[in-house]
Amino acid sequence: MGSKEKQTELEEGAAAVAQKIEVVNGNDAVARAIVHVGYDGEGYYPITPSSDVGHEVDRLFAEGETDVRIVRATSELAAISVAAGMSLAGGRVVDVTSANGLLLKAEEMPVISGLGLPVVMNLATRDVSAPLNIKNGHSDLAAALGYGWMILLAPNVQAAYDMNIIAPRLAEAVNLPVLVAYDGFHTSHGTRKIRVFENRDDVRKFVGEPPERPTFLDVDDPRTFGPYMNDDLINTKVVIEKKMERAADLLPQFFAEFAELTGRQYSEVLSYGDDQATAGMIALNTAGETTRVAVDDLAQENIQTRLIEPLVLRPFPGKQLLEVVSGLDTLVCAERVSQYGAGNYLANELGALLQQHGINSTILERTYGIGGLRFDVDDAKNLLKLAVDYPDLSEDQKKRKDYYGAWPGDVDAELEEKMQPLSAEDTIFTLDADDDKARSRVNTRQLTEMPSRIGPHSACPGCGIFANLDTFLRGIEGHVAVLFNTGCGMVVTTAFPETSFKIPYFHNLFHNASSTATGITEIYQRFREQNKIDEEITFIVVSGDGGNDIGMDQVIGCALRNDPFILLEYDNKGYMNTGNQVCYTGYEGQYNTNANVGPEQIGKPHAHKDIVEILRGTYAPYLFQAADVEQRDMIAKARKAQDVVRSGGFAFGKLFSVCPLNWGLASHKGPEAVSKAIQSCVFPLYEIENGKTVLNKNPEKRDSKIPVSEFLASMGKAFAHLNLEDNPELVDKIQGDVDYRWERLKALADHDLL
Repeated sequence: MGSKEKQTELEEGAAAVAQKIEVVNGNDAVARAIVHVGYDGEGYYPITPSSDVGHEVDRLFAEGETDVRIVRATSELAAISVAAGMSLAGGRVVDVTSANGLLLKAEEMPVISGLGLPVVMNLATRDVSAPLNIKNGHSDLAAALGYGWMILLAPNVQAAYDMNIIAPRLAEAVNLPVLVAYDGFHTSHGTRKIRVFENRDDVRKFVGEPPERPTFLDVDDPRTFGPYMNDDLINTKVVIEKKMERAADLLPQFFAEFAELTGRQYSEVLSYGDDQATAGMIALNTAGETTRVAVDDLAQENIQTRLIEPLVLRPFPGKQLLEVVSGLDTLVCAERVSQYGAGNYLANELGALLQQHGINSTILERTYGIGGLRFDVDDAKNLLKLAVDYPDLSEDQKKRKDYYGAWPGDVDAELEEKMQPLSAEDTIFTLDADDDKARSRVNTRQLTEMPSRIGPHSACPGCGIFANLDTFLRGIEGHVAVLFNTGCGMVVTTAFPETSFKIPYFHNLFHNASSTATGITEIYQRFREQNKIDEEITFIVVSGDGGNDIGMDQVIGCALRNDPFILLEYDNKGYMNTGNQVCYTGYEGQYNTNANVGPEQIGKPHAHKDIVEILRGTYAPYLFQAADVEQRDMIAKARKAQDVVRSGGFAFGKLFSVCPLNWGLASHKGPEAVSKAIQSCVFPLYEIENGKTVLNKNPEKRDSKIPVSEFLASMGKAFAHLNLEDNPELVDKIQGDVDYRWERLKALADHDLL
């Protein structure tokens, strides 16, 4: 039996600097590294499972542990563009993302590498949709292979910390960005005991001062960045290639210096097991960690195998892979991704490498673990045995490309129909459509007898989303089809294979449902004109949880085009489905997980965004604000909105929606908070019909107007610090902002034209 090369364990290796033990998960480890490196700036947008990195960095900022400048952007693309600007100005910059967030950043990723900006990006890997999935997969990582970024892999929590210290040094040594990939949930949320530097100055000494490079702020020697380029573009690709080659030369030195400091030795490719084995497997990140155990278990059965575990994907470690693959007759290439071509990504690259050097090893490609599908030691042993037993396998088992862990399902299963579709007759008001007064009235049937379009769901107790939607839908007659942006309202209603909807439903990503609705209504109108469809259908887009931050450009486009559908925003004051991060509609001073409260920061640092007033400038025919505690008002507005759509126009409604979980509010206290939002004029009830403002409720006329402080006191723990005793200046500032907006709104309502 040959020798074994084991990965350095936590206890092994002498360290030249003081370290301490901490028990943290992968996201916290990354945050520690960000703070220890001493970055100048971080672009940030939340996406599961990477969001907690920003939460922890912001918490440390609020406590005065770091002075990194955090920009809470309105989208993933905005966040990476912020990071590009920070780096262009000469700052040391970091960003964090996952899955579709990386895809949204895609157009800026090659910009950053093409400009030679040494940005560091953390990727908590996750499968991209559809269907929506938040668990581990490497389809996002695979998409990044061609961006011109260097890519380091972190197979465990310790490596997530360490690679984030090596990454900025590597990036700045060659002026190329670095992506550090660690497995979503398996590593990002996996708690482990790790060693971190006791003195952050030791980290900064290893990373070094940022080297001199051209920046946008150099007015004495001004440069043009990102010029227009034709034929010379190919030469920029050559430059990136040369930088990759230079990085490949430097990495062994950086790994060796890091090992001398910490006792933890990394290399481009790790090999584990019997170096005389003729069968093995290549696996990335946590699958490699699992496979180590499988290699040991098989060795106890006198079955010798070898694990190949790359820690670097770019620059491609061809030389190191050749060294460790040499002697393997059969190699299973296991990947958490599927490419629909000659082979999967890593297998194709490995196959090309072997072919170039005349090596005829058999590569068996197996896609596994998609969407976080469990991959345990027995699974790893099964794949290793596939390589060991290859000569004796059947032709079907010898498939070069296949899926491991997939199942056909029960094709003979008889599924029970759980919901009956609603007919148009079930939802008709039986009122004269030409009688404006009749259509504006709200009768008892609409409040109590209109059938619900949404069935049982799993929302938190006291959630305001469905109280609002159910009330609003009682004012809509006939067939309805809904489109949801990603958010709590979507997540708690469509967990496969169940659904809460008795009506047609579609989910598109965080910000895209409004544009999707535009496409649907265009074809709907075309088919109506061609007499292919007889039914009248009212289309309603539902957004919230920050969907109209990242998607505001698309909303404005729909309003400007006057697309015939209703867009509702349940305004719960945060990105609640990803953990209560800052949403621009949230109130100033509000606690969010990425806007912490501490000596250096008091919650969200700016006033709330007034989407209705922004959309006023589009001259959309109908805009309104409503709340479920005022049912008759909301249903009347629903009827007006449907009339606008029937006449070919766009309608937008903002609904005040409580979130007891993230506000820290008792579930039965929601209606009280909503009422006080209206009474304090923080959330006034009004509508804009064809440019004319109408106040639906004026607390001043009933002598029921209350100060903002009374409203904030009703909002729960996320607002508890906003009181006149603890933060009088901030509360006064918020009151002044509310007063200004209220007086302006009254002036608009009093004006004949506005």
